[in-house]
Amino acid sequence: MCNIQYLRRSGFARIWLVAWLGLLAPSSGCRPAAKPAPEQGPRLPVERIAIVGASVSAGFGGAPFGDAFKQAAKGSAVESWANVMLFRDPVGETKLQLQKAIEFHATTVIAIDLLFWHVYNVGHLEPAFAELDKLHATGAWIVLGDVPLITTASELMLPKEAIPSQATLDAANQRIRAWAERERVVLVPLAEWTEPLRAGADVEIAPGEKVPAASLMAIDGLHANVLGTWYLLDRLDHFLEQKVPGTPKGALVFDRPPPQ
Repeated sequence: MCNIQYLRRSGFARIWLVAWLGLLAPSSGCRPAAKPAPEQGPRLPVERIAIVGASVSAGFGGAPFGDAFKQAAKGSAVESWANVMLFRDPVGETKLQLQKAIEFHATTVIAIDLLFWHVYNVGHLEPAFAELDKLHATGAWIVLGDVPLITTASELMLPKEAIPSQATLDAANQRIRAWAERERVVLVPLAEWTEPLRAGADVEIAPGEKVPAASLMAIDGLHANVLGTWYLLDRLDHFLEQKVPGTPKGALVFDRPPPQ
């Protein structure tokens, strides 16, 4: 027969009791806390957002992207260097804007209309790509738009002879797609998104609400108006959620402007 006093003195009883309770624990319903599921896919880093580009991003005819992003991403630092005068010197202005974005230590750079005048005015994209390469090397994400065909603009804003041929635009957009095939670059299909404008068609700006695409344009036929700017940015928000699925749904929330 076991000597109980010995077991007590030796500590064996205490060890046996702990082991016995350990065997009971699984049947009592106690389980280690489950680890949270890892975040799926990459996320768009919106801690420091830089806006670069031309007149649409600068808010000519509509609303400045910088103001819109400050409202949409209240926890982010946002700076904008978009310039309505980029068309005068696309190469120099692009270099200046992207250098400022680098100095700002941007985590995400919104460059929706940055390349427009490089195709319409300059006629080639390589100088812009050289500057975008420097920005990309910093680790920043780049949200870059391709170049649409604009046929509705006033002659005062965009003379007909300045509009590239469809073949020229197709070649330029193919080059843009090739450059954008890398990590941390999201290519926004502006050429596709502007199809309804060229076709005189309607667009759905909210579930069940359709308006003529032309009603989203400023009077000059080249720039988005206030509602058009919101529509573009709201569509961009949903596009980014689709393309970068790890990004939280509320990272960007663009409020629809009140009726004018």
